[in-house]
Amino acid sequence: MNKNKISSILMLLVIVFLGWRVLSLGMADYYAVSNPEKALFWRANHPEALLRMAEKQVATKRWDQAQALAEQALRANHLDGRPLRVLALVAEHQGDEKRAFKLFNEAVKLSPRDSVSQLWLLEHALRHQQAKPAVVHLDALLRVKPSLIGALMPQAIVLAVNPAVQVAMVEQLALNPPWRRHLLMALASSSLPVDQIIPVFIKLNSRSALEPADYLPLITRLNKENRYAQAYVTWANLIPKQQQKFLGNVFDGGFELASEQQVGEFAWLVQEVSGAQMQLLSTEGTLGENSFYLQFEGQRTPFAHLSQTLALPPGKWQMSFRAKADRLDNSRGLIWRIVCQNNGSVLAESQPMRGQFKWQELQFEVDVPENCTGQRLILMIPARIPAETLISGSVWLDDVKIQRVETIL
Repeated sequence: MNKNKISSILMLLVIVFLGWRVLSLGMADYYAVSNPEKALFWRANHPEALLRMAEKQVATKRWDQAQALAEQALRANHLDGRPLRVLALVAEHQGDEKRAFKLFNEAVKLSPRDSVSQLWLLEHALRHQQAKPAVVHLDALLRVKPSLIGALMPQAIVLAVNPAVQVAMVEQLALNPPWRRHLLMALASSSLPVDQIIPVFIKLNSRSALEPADYLPLITRLNKENRYAQAYVTWANLIPKQQQKFLGNVFDGGFELASEQQVGEFAWLVQEVSGAQMQLLSTEGTLGENSFYLQFEGQRTPFAHLSQTLALPPGKWQMSFRAKADRLDNSRGLIWRIVCQNNGSVLAESQPMRGQFKWQELQFEVDVPENCTGQRLILMIPARIPAETLISGSVWLDDVKIQRVETIL
């Protein structure tokens, strides 16, 4: 047999061997999850198939077989932490919690996305009152399996309001994990007293500035509970620091902030309405950078689309504002009205603005009763019938303030 023939035969044998290796590995990969027994027929040391068989033995409580298969799987792929998790479960069954804890920790180092190991370590940390590890494993679980958010959110809420864990929880939330907003919304809507909830928001905001969508559900809840003063203070602590200079009994009374920067009920709410154009403009006589400009287009416009929630304590107050009008034509005029939030009763309103006049300061008194903890300031047409909403012309507004009468005197 010549050398060329021998070489051809050897090459053919190599090709057949490699082909078999590729085929057996491919078949083993294909069956590893759905039929690990068949996968092991094709590849006796396939790591995934060995792991799946080990997990089956755990499910049927065949602990010796589970251990042997897990050890074999670990030898086949020493970078996979899941076999260590099986060995940890075996150790736990044998009553060796210390070894189980060690193995689970080794498992998550190699396979941090293994939810079974993370869940065991979370439960272990909770049992042993270990705050930092509990929060770390909770975070890992919610990142790996977002579908667990609903199931784990009650536990996350408990951790967030627990003084012993709160520091660790706030530190983790400051990293802005993808489940943070879910937790904050769940906190705001929970049955827990708001006094337990507010510190979480305040402490977190001091570490990592919250967005309006994070904290407005809490403000809404406080307002619904008629806790307007507390809602206002909480809101004032959560808005961006650069906006806090505009705080007062009326927020941004000089209309310096653009509409998109006005966030929450205690800021200006500007709503679009057919027949009216609204914008911030600087004109002669404007104090600061802007005044509020409102132009009506000569049609029926049931205007009540500039407003703000107030939290005035009971007592006598005076509201003042600057205004200028250009051919403002409406039978009822344009007024500021202050109503009580809890029952809608009218507390006070300004004289109607209409006609033509230059900048002038206008004012009116407001008497806030004891049972009115929150109010609403509204710029509106006090129309009684649709025909009275017909309006044309323009008005400028600026320097809106509310002060205690005693302070003014």
